[in-house]
Amino acid sequence: MKKILIPSCMVLIAYFGSCKPDEPAERELLIAKYRVTFNFKWNAQDFPTDYPSNAHFSKLIGWSHKPSSEFFKVGSIASEGIKNMAEVGSTEKLTDEFTTKIEANEGLKNIIGNGLGSGVGELSVTLDVNEKFSSITLATMLAPSPDWYVAIINQNLLENGEFIDEKTVDALTYDAGTDRGEISLLAMHQQFLKYRYLLSIRHLLVMEKRLPQ
Repeated sequence: MKKILIPSCMVLIAYFGSCKPDEPAERELLIAKYRVTFNFKWNAQDFPTDYPSNAHFSKLIGWSHKPSSEFFKVGSIASEGIKNMAEVGSTEKLTDEFTTKIEANEGLKNIIGNGLGSGVGELSVTLDVNEKFSSITLATMLAPSPDWYVAIINQNLLENGEFIDEKTVDALTYDAGTDRGEISLLAMHQQFLKYRYLLSIRHLLVMEKRLPQ
C-alpha cells in the first residue's frame, strides 16, 4: 500500500480596497475588495509518490456568497459544474451555476482567474464581498488526477461586524466523488453511476487506514 502525501497550499487573503456598489441596494452596502493568492509548492521532492511529469492546476474559479451557502460543502453531492471542474478543469458549467445562484440572490460575484502550468507557483484573483455576501469559495483542479481539486470553501471575511485586513489559510485537496478511480494521482477515469459525497482526500485516506486520524 502506497503512502500518499496530500498536496495543499497556503492562501493569503488580503484587503484590497472598497467602493460603493454600482446599483442601489436594499441598503448602502460597502463593497470590499480582496486579493486572494494561492501559493502552490507541489513538487517531486516533497511529494514523490506518483508525482506526474505534467503537474498543473486549472483556472482558479470561485464566487462570493452568503455564509449560509452549502454549495461545495463537504458531505454534499457534487454539481455538474463541480464535476467538470474537478475532472477536466472546465469552468463553463460551474460559471453558469454561479450565475444562477447569484441571480437567485445567493451570491454577489463570480470570478475566473488564470491556471498554472506546473505544480509550483502562484495564482491570484481579486474578488468583491459585502456584509450580506461576506464569504468566498475558490477552487482549481489538481491535475492530472481522477477528480481532485484544491480549494478554500466558505471563508467568511466578516468578523465581529468588520472586514478583516488579512488572513492566511490552508487550501485543502478534495475529491469530488464523481470518479471511482483508486486514490491515486495516476488513476484512470472511471465514472460513477451515482455520485458520492464531496470529501477531503485526507478523510478518504483515513477511512482506508492509509493515514492516522
